[in-house]
Amino acid sequence: MSLSLLEVDNIESRHGSSNHRLPANDWLRREEKARVLRTLRSLSLHNAYDAIELVKNRPTKIESIASNGSKLHLACVDGSLRIYAPQSAPSSPSDPSSNGSIQRRPYVLEKNLGSFSRKPIVAMEISKSTNLLLSLSETITFHRLPNLELVAAVSKSKGANAYAWDDRRGVLCFGRQKRVGIFRLEVLGSKDFGVFEEGRFGKLCLSVNSLRFRANGWSVEVKEFSIPDMVKSIAWCGENICLGIRREYMILNSPSGVLSEVFPSGRVAPPLVVPLPSGELLLGKDNIGVVVDQNGKLNNDGRICWSEAPASVVIHILYAIARLPRYVEIRSLKAPYPLVQTVALRDVHLLFQSNNCVIAALENSVYGLLAAPLGAQVGLLSQVMRILVIFVYDFRGGCACGQN
Repeated sequence: MSLSLLEVDNIESRHGSSNHRLPANDWLRREEKARVLRTLRSLSLHNAYDAIELVKNRPTKIESIASNGSKLHLACVDGSLRIYAPQSAPSSPSDPSSNGSIQRRPYVLEKNLGSFSRKPIVAMEISKSTNLLLSLSETITFHRLPNLELVAAVSKSKGANAYAWDDRRGVLCFGRQKRVGIFRLEVLGSKDFGVFEEGRFGKLCLSVNSLRFRANGWSVEVKEFSIPDMVKSIAWCGENICLGIRREYMILNSPSGVLSEVFPSGRVAPPLVVPLPSGELLLGKDNIGVVVDQNGKLNNDGRICWSEAPASVVIHILYAIARLPRYVEIRSLKAPYPLVQTVALRDVHLLFQSNNCVIAALENSVYGLLAAPLGAQVGLLSQVMRILVIFVYDFRGGCACGQN
């Protein structure tokens, strides 16, 4: 809803007789019109999230982030891994509710692993099904939580620039140069993970398209497929893999290796592939997000129009959340995908979906976008409705102000 003050004046003048005009000294003076206008504009907006600063003044630039329950894992540009936990309140040093979700309180450093990786970790996530930390640096590695012992290192992923992990099936895919690799990691019933170095079998993997071998309680399968260009963005969609390469989107069928084109990517922004809770995909085309099914077929109703071309998008509950240069933009996932909220955080270089919130990492600090309390949202909407009722009655000459 976007009325200007001039349009409000025109609405009054179109009602003809002075009986319908409001007295000059009534509450709906020009400054009051401005207040009503702001209220009308806010009717379609509400604070779905509160931005809470969790970690501040980090001396080293944050490169990637993951969460495990209430704890945050921050990988820094110097190759270190820092684990943060919520600061305990003096009255309740051991709050059981803090074990499974990100908290609305400052976070403090719990552990610092200064030499976790020789090079910066550009991406990482935690597999809930296997309790492993996946990280992409020189190669893709798996570490067992909570002690972070090395479980597997995928040597064929050396030089990879993007990956996607299917936690339900235990399958990893990654893009390296003009190839896509698929890595399946399965526990064979042993409770002891052991340490497995896939690089021992590297020479064999170079000469065949697919291998399956076993070591120390793990079953591993590796496949490789050639693609036309370097992968910029990648995501699983069932047994298919959606690839955002330099100039277009493609669907790769992982069992057969069949590659099919979807449509060209944008001219300004790099390709962006985002899985949706429905099983569909959101594909970026500059400032437009296009919804397609698992086979790349267009959804006629699926088109999100962002204010600018987003650098990244995450999905959380009912919202699509985009990282823009000047702020974070939040839109509903229900067509026609209206704007819900903008969060004034500049220079966010990473968005991450946690279990109960979205994490926004700036260069040296971390914010949590946590769902606003329901009571606050209901109170805001009630206030808006009261003002609108007063406005409508007064506009029609009923003068609801001061009436009992």
